[in-house]
Amino acid sequence: MITTNSKNILLADDSVFFRTKLSAILLEAGHRVKFASDGRDVIREIQIDSYGTDLLILDLQMPNIDGFGVLEWMERNGYKGRFPVLVITGVYEPSGVVRRLKQLGASGLMTKGFTPEQVLYRVNRLLFPHDDTERENDRVPVSVAVDFTVGENTYTGFLLNLSPTGLFLHTRKELLPGTTLTLKFLLPDSEKVITAKGVVRWSTSPDASHTLFGGSGIMFTSVSDEDKALIREFVAKELERLRVGEEEEMGQPLPSMK
Repeated sequence: MITTNSKNILLADDSVFFRTKLSAILLEAGHRVKFASDGRDVIREIQIDSYGTDLLILDLQMPNIDGFGVLEWMERNGYKGRFPVLVITGVYEPSGVVRRLKQLGASGLMTKGFTPEQVLYRVNRLLFPHDDTERENDRVPVSVAVDFTVGENTYTGFLLNLSPTGLFLHTRKELLPGTTLTLKFLLPDSEKVITAKGVVRWSTSPDASHTLFGGSGIMFTSVSDEDKALIREFVAKELERLRVGEEEEMGQPLPSMK
């Protein structure tokens, strides 16, 4: 969940609560965040250094100049398309609003009822659209409990994402790269306990183990054919569900993630 390819994100929201919530997620995921409290601040930041922004997260409802005003200014002044814009809103927007956002160059739309996993999934899709490195299949966000055994000791943690080749394990237990472990977990809406052996490929620092995304990246080394099939089926369904959700939000077909 923590990237080694840190990006610059401009976060525009007039709510201190949502700026704090979103920035905590993005910073702990390894990105750099600048703030804007209204549309005027956004325009000022873009004018100062538009090439220093990799992603703009833009609240639609802001004082002075709202999200529409920012997008219209970007279009008039030649900044449209220079970096992706993820629009966030506190309410479900009607189709007319969505069409206008698309026309103005918005790359995506999501409501503020997000989970950390959902935020990072959407942000990383925009920041790394062609990054297929070391992925047999896309990882999908998930939050399920997992028991894992190291040696003769068993601990409990959470899965924060999953693919047919591995997962991210959120845990307070410090695991060194190269550690082997056995994991047992239930996928959502399944009664079959999946058992997998894996090895720690990388870990966050000890301090990060107490944050939202502290833990370890695990690569599977042994999974039964039955369990592997269940994981593949779950990942495929989640990818389709996420794709459909994005289509409904923006009102247009998205490229296949296969």
